[in-house]
Amino acid sequence: MEAQSKLIRVISIVAFLLITEPFFKVAVMKIQTGLEWSLVWSNILENSHSFSRFFLFWILSPLTGIFLLTYSSVAYALYFLLSGFRLYLLLNYTPFDWPYFSTHPPFSAYLFEIVNITLFSYLFYPLVQRFILSRYLRNYWDARGRIECKFDAYLFIEGFDCAQLGIVRNISSGGLSIEVPKLDHKVEMGKVSFIDPFGVPFSCDFKCASKRDSGGSVTLGLEFQNITPKEKIYLRSSFKEFLPVENLNV
Repeated sequence: MEAQSKLIRVISIVAFLLITEPFFKVAVMKIQTGLEWSLVWSNILENSHSFSRFFLFWILSPLTGIFLLTYSSVAYALYFLLSGFRLYLLLNYTPFDWPYFSTHPPFSAYLFEIVNITLFSYLFYPLVQRFILSRYLRNYWDARGRIECKFDAYLFIEGFDCAQLGIVRNISSGGLSIEVPKLDHKVEMGKVSFIDPFGVPFSCDFKCASKRDSGGSVTLGLEFQNITPKEKIYLRSSFKEFLPVENLNV
């Protein structure tokens, strides 16, 4: 839970910096040139006549910051591309060009990017750890973020009155694999409930994505449905350091 809170705080900070970046640049221009505010705004408006300049200055960063607050994979990808693009523009700055109109970008621009890269590294380190540094890299399921575990969970299957107790074998932010006794009825949709490693009850809808018979039991691959981005972050962070145990009773 603490890891989830830290991650959400960092994302909020990054989003705030991106949303306010155009005004930060305006302030830097005012301080650097010493011009009156009317002349600063006049200069900005005059040099924002093209759509590309207007979009890059006023829209791109705030839009990325707003997307980040959705906690979605698309937002992370957009933030990754924007960070690389901003660094490229800074390193290839043309003297006296837009938006600084000086021989070199001001120190504050470099400082902003240093802070951004630091926060960027914090956000993406879990992905680097999972895909590059993980000792489970050879195992495709682990590389995707699945965590081997063993604890009890209840299935409330659509069209069936009684809850079915099963053992969760692995879990990720998008679903889980659960072993249950052989069932006489078809499993398509329902709700799964369990207690996470912090002792917090968790429950969400599921869709059965796979089924594999094994002796007197059957292993179901369940895909979580109607789960929020924050809940995905919580699952990923709460089970991240969780080692397999014999049982966690619901």
